[in-house]
Amino acid sequence: MRFKLILPLLLLPLLAAAQDPQALYLEQAGWDMPLYRGRTATNYSFSYNGTYLWDRSGFRSGDLSYAGKVYRNMEMDINAHQQHLLLRYPDSFNTVDLGNEAVDWFTLGQDRYVNLRRRGIDVPEGFYKVVYEGEASVYERIDKEFRRDISISNDGQIGYMDPDWKEGVFELFIQRRNWYYVAPDGQATRFRKQNFLLRTHPDKRRQATRHLKETGMDKADFSRWCQAYMNFVEHGK
Repeated sequence: MRFKLILPLLLLPLLAAAQDPQALYLEQAGWDMPLYRGRTATNYSFSYNGTYLWDRSGFRSGDLSYAGKVYRNMEMDINAHQQHLLLRYPDSFNTVDLGNEAVDWFTLGQDRYVNLRRRGIDVPEGFYKVVYEGEASVYERIDKEFRRDISISNDGQIGYMDPDWKEGVFELFIQRRNWYYVAPDGQATRFRKQNFLLRTHPDKRRQATRHLKETGMDKADFSRWCQAYMNFVEHGK
């Protein structure tokens, strides 16, 4: 009788080894399995210049709201070519593609990204970096367009500099950078110049431009300028 009880215990390690190693690891580590059941991320195995990712910061830790549930301390990056969120397995280089349909928002370091389509706002699907959120809001969007072009060189023609540029490689990812203004009524407008925002608050335009000049923000990069302008017109500071 004792032998019959001991035998199943002896077989447990063998049964565990027969399971998928990654699944077993995640189960033992307490990771929520449904989040890791996405498809394997696209493998860009050919040679190319530029990057299909949002930027070159690499995977960063942040929080994620996925299908209404919040997950903490996830390792993530953005495929800006497909506008999909990439999630890296813990202690692994394996990456899952979460797509974008069920992603509500996420953070990467100090930056916050939102899925405006999930909020019912009529914009292209994908992710938008928060520049300013208030009564009206401003978001930044980066897309990477794949192209084959023999005439482009590494002098900013792809929208950014590639420190690993390969001569003789003509497949590349072009960056498209835009900003979106979401009015209080939820209407979204794409823009790329200061004049657009200046026209949204004509009664405060002169005061705002003077304030930005006095604080040196008139020379800031475009996203910081937008943030400073909106802070002034909505809060006076």
